[in-house]
Amino acid sequence: MHASLQLAYTNEASAEYLRRLDDSPFTDQQLAGFDEHGLAIVHRRQAYAQVHPPIAIYRVATEGSQTRDGGVIQRGSASFELPLADGRQVSAACKGDQVVYADGRTARIVTGAGEGNCHVALVGSVLSNGDEIINTPQGALLLIAREGVPLADDFLPGTEQAQGAGLRSDGAKDAIQ
Repeated sequence: MHASLQLAYTNEASAEYLRRLDDSPFTDQQLAGFDEHGLAIVHRRQAYAQVHPPIAIYRVATEGSQTRDGGVIQRGSASFELPLADGRQVSAACKGDQVVYADGRTARIVTGAGEGNCHVALVGSVLSNGDEIINTPQGALLLIAREGVPLADDFLPGTEQAQGAGLRSDGAKDAIQ
């Protein structure tokens, strides 16, 4: 029997990866078809990204995310699901969700992305027992910390790496601008 290895994504990101996060999803041909209003939006986003380049990422934790001490999120309570590389869908986890350990112990997620981001749990979220989420099986959704843009006070509170940055979702719409 061959068990398939599940991908595990962390918050580690190379300088090249961070630089590419703001690459335009539009071709020159597509941009040529935009009206004046659409082009203005694209140009504003490009200007914002140039002034506030990405400095870190925070991946959203889901069912199957693992902790440093061997816990696993069994069930996420967010109202949305994310795709895995194998095509399965998993629910995102939130502050308050439970982590289960092999010996039957449990702990609750006590920090997350804050109220402005629906308290979604992140790689880096801390648990009630001091443990920490270290990876997630999904690579589709992450938040981006940006130079010079402060994070909300309730974004991973008490976590040094979360201080002094701001974020947006990895898509066309900003979570925090």
